[in-house]
Amino acid sequence: MSKYLVIVESPSKSKTLEKYLGKEYKVAASMGHIRDLPKSKLGVDTENNFAETYEISPSKKKTISALKKLVKEAKTVFLATDPDREGEAISWHLSQVLEGPAHIPLPFLRVSFHEITKDAVLSAFENPRELDMHLVNAQRARRILDRLVGYKLSPLLWKKIRYGLSAGRVQSPAVRFVVERQNEIDTFKSEKFYEVITGVSLKRDTPGLVLTAKLTHIDNVPIYGNKKYKLFAGEYTTSGTTLSNKDQVGVITSDLEKSSYKIASIDKKEYQKAPKPPFATSSLQQEASWRLGFSPKKTMSCAQKLYEAGLITYMRTDSVNLSVTAIDAIRALIAKKYGKDYLPSNPRFYKTKVKVAQEAHEAIRPTNVQVTKDSIKSAKILADELKLYEVIWQRTVVCQMSNVVYSSVNVGITASLDITNYTLYAKDSVVKFPGWLVCYSGGKAGKSFSAAESSPVFGLLAVGQIINFVSLNVLDKQTPPPPYYNEASLIKELEKFGIGRPSTYAPIMSTIQERGYVQKIEGKLKPTDAGIVVTKLLTDNFSDIVDVNFTANMEDELDDIALAKKNILSVINDFYIPFEALLNKKHTDIDKSNYTILETLDEKCPKCHSPLVVKLGRFGRFISCGAYPKCEYLRSIVETVGIKCPKCKEGDVIVCRTKKGKIFYGCGNYPKCDFAVWKLSDIGRG
Repeated sequence: MSKYLVIVESPSKSKTLEKYLGKEYKVAASMGHIRDLPKSKLGVDTENNFAETYEISPSKKKTISALKKLVKEAKTVFLATDPDREGEAISWHLSQVLEGPAHIPLPFLRVSFHEITKDAVLSAFENPRELDMHLVNAQRARRILDRLVGYKLSPLLWKKIRYGLSAGRVQSPAVRFVVERQNEIDTFKSEKFYEVITGVSLKRDTPGLVLTAKLTHIDNVPIYGNKKYKLFAGEYTTSGTTLSNKDQVGVITSDLEKSSYKIASIDKKEYQKAPKPPFATSSLQQEASWRLGFSPKKTMSCAQKLYEAGLITYMRTDSVNLSVTAIDAIRALIAKKYGKDYLPSNPRFYKTKVKVAQEAHEAIRPTNVQVTKDSIKSAKILADELKLYEVIWQRTVVCQMSNVVYSSVNVGITASLDITNYTLYAKDSVVKFPGWLVCYSGGKAGKSFSAAESSPVFGLLAVGQIINFVSLNVLDKQTPPPPYYNEASLIKELEKFGIGRPSTYAPIMSTIQERGYVQKIEGKLKPTDAGIVVTKLLTDNFSDIVDVNFTANMEDELDDIALAKKNILSVINDFYIPFEALLNKKHTDIDKSNYTILETLDEKCPKCHSPLVVKLGRFGRFISCGAYPKCEYLRSIVETVGIKCPKCKEGDVIVCRTKKGKIFYGCGNYPKCDFAVWKLSDIGRG
């Protein structure tokens, strides 16, 4: 019989631990959370110091029964859940549910480790500790605050807009980012401009030695400039030129064809690019998104498997620090695999930018840097998990490698005609020393690099040299609007403003889409009608709930609870007392008719001639009479995408939605034609 019981969250983690602990230890899994606030009611007593009422999930009753039997047979129980606030809270819940009779006190000891390796595990068990109630209280406060906002505010949305809507303390600011960006894109006024490109050569009969130069100045006045647009979450800068008049461009191109050209300046320099720090949770999710096409949810699922298999350190962290032992191992590998030229004389140390890096002590890294993707033979590690491991391995190694060295040359060219002088620039940049690029180059990681020289023509140039006009090209361009968010860039924005923490980024992305406030179309995050209406109501009436600074400050308050700087009750009270007063007032003040209407149309009702309006219904937008309920005229809205159906050649392709609100594209002649695809990019394939 085992003397010691070890409780973890997952069976795969328990199997890894069993390899390192002796026969006296029995490792069992709780299968994640064992209890939570009830789903059918608030579960927080606002009149009694916000006391929680927890319910055990029906699916966990057998698990708890089995654990209780093991507890009775154990001398000591070790709680080995994940090393963050949520893991600490799970351990606390386990200790509360599994505690023995009062007259038979049983020690519940906490062990935590940030990597599942033999040394780390044995060290943790040699130094067990008591539960950290400050971490537990920080997680309890987060759960209570989220429950108060969700359960108190959602009924107001049902009353004022429609049933089934919800609000969240962190989800609502995230939706606001997406809504505001859509507004910025919709109101952006693109400006047309022209870009003039010339080809010049030392000799007219040597087309292989042609410089491509861009017009930048007229009589020393720059024609390029950056225009800043004020956005909800900062500024967006877009470049354009004053060359917006086609007739003006015609005069310029005519001049350039007749001008005399010579080299005015040659500016050569070297510059270096340092590697990025090792991964924290947010940067891993961003990198996996653009490089592997993984959603944040998938990234964290793969990382969880790698962690539980003992291959990487804990994957929920906002730290970019590495242990001295890890750095030494990385540097030894670099020297052996790539050579001393690729190893800086001193180790690199990275500073965590976030205010409180509380989720873990280290960045995400391989537990053993000698283990490469190709050396992992376990059938339990799937292909996508191996891909993610390779990304983590490469980023970890390159963070200790030498800088990339670039050589650049910037050639200034003057074109003169009569009293007018034009200035053009030709640029070239090459890799002189590849540095960390030999190991990691984004989507082309592992590409072979070697030192290179500039294009041959650059080596033949001298200041004052006369050159010849060869060709001219005018490009029609437009200033682009701000880009849509994707999941990676939205996480980056949330992190920038201090909203959420490593354990919450992926759930936020899932929640705002599952609840129908944001939809992902071709990788772009766009707000739904429900997201727009709810955001407007919250912004107009509950500004704190969607305010970036308020939400970030609340995260700081939770950090202060974890650091024993603030009391859990004072933090919750400071939020809830004014929130409740405002909520009671708004239940009376808010007029329902102002939030179901999305816009008023320049069109009259065919029945009563009142203005028509666009409203939000259960299944999306529809057109209704503004005099409703006196006039009940309404009609549906069909959203076309400007493409004819490739199957029947007659109907238009329209935007459709499943019963759960997921977007797809189908023929407007349905059911006569059953053409349908999930993505617009799929139209025309096959």
